[in-house]
Amino acid sequence: MTSRTILIVDDDDDLRATLVEQLALYEEFDVQQESTAAKGVAAARGGLVDLLIMDVGLPDMDGREAVKILRKGGYKAPIIMLTGHDTDSDTILGLEAGANDYVTKPFRFAVLLARIRAQLRQHEQSE
Repeated sequence: MTSRTILIVDDDDDLRATLVEQLALYEEFDVQQESTAAKGVAAARGGLVDLLIMDVGLPDMDGREAVKILRKGGYKAPIIMLTGHDTDSDTILGLEAGANDYVTKPFRFAVLLARIRAQLRQHEQSE
């Protein structure tokens, strides 16, 4: 099985470290990380990223705006948004920005992992 590259863009160092550590336990993933939207957009554009996990509340830009920029630039890989906001309007804004899925914090890692795998499967089938 070839490993899939996941890029995590979140300014919460502890959360990012935990996600990297947890995903590293599964040999199916190669995990990269960035702490700002600008660095995340550059990394997503510059590398072969199979799935992007993007926080909404980033220090330099709203994560939804970063997703819009990526989608307008032709970025096709699945994007899962992470946020502390759990209203319907927040979910709608994230999905309409171009995200494939929207996960509210706090979340269970097993649920995020299942969503990651589901998005990767769906993306592969559409290719």
